Amino acid sequence: MRARSRSRSREPGVKVDARSERWREHRKKVRAEIVDAAFRAIDRLGPELSLREIAEEAGTAKPKIYRHFTDKSDLFQAIGGRMRDMLWAAIIPSIDLEKDSFRDIVSRGVEHYVELVDQHPNVVRFLLQGRFADQSAAAMATVNKGRDITLAIADMVSSELEEMELDPAAFELAAYAIFGTAASATDWWLGADENAPRRMPSGEFIRHMTTIMMGAIYGTAQLLNVKIDADQPIHTAVRRQQPVA
Repeated sequence: MRARSRSRSREPGVKVDARSERWREHRKKVRAEIVDAAFRAIDRLGPELSLREIAEEAGTAKPKIYRHFTDKSDLFQAIGGRMRDMLWAAIIPSIDLEKDSFRDIVSRGVEHYVELVDQHPNVVRFLLQGRFADQSAAAMATVNKGRDITLAIADMVSSELEEMELDPAAFELAAYAIFGTAASATDWWLGADENAPRRMPSGEFIRHMTTIMMGAIYGTAQLLNVKIDADQPIHTAVRRQQPVA
């Protein structure tokens, strides 16, 4: 009898775990669907849309959104996280740290970034310009999510050059500076009015941003007393400068 009792006590536990897992998966799926709907709604209606309009695009009511997101800030951060993931998914398969030149890696990253901004300009405005009263914290979290990519690439560079014993904090500082520059420049490029034309053609903007970012990289290298040949892959592009006699 006791053995059967123990067996029965285990079975409900398994069922509860399975139910919990199904609920987690369902919750994750619904959150993703609401973020998809938010992207569509912001793209179509502009950055000043309401939460009600996002709910309508998702085919649900505002209260259901709050069942899956803690508050507006949680939803806004999820939208920012989606942008980061989309950019990461575009950049990583397109670069080869072993073969691509330093300049090509930077240029390709900028190109994918500008393409994504061009595809979802209103979403970027929504995230950068913070039109909602309680959006400032979410906007900052979004900036931090985007910065994760630059920090990850900086970490790749630092790992490639580990044998040179260069200060990793210098790469991290450069990553922060580069991402901050990109965010501010993007805000300028798009402009406040979604109906206004871009301030310069996208190809020209990519060239300018690549040059600006390479300038930050060259400046960091100079502070570390190293020289960069931007036309070489990372592991051969960087070498210590010889002291002047």
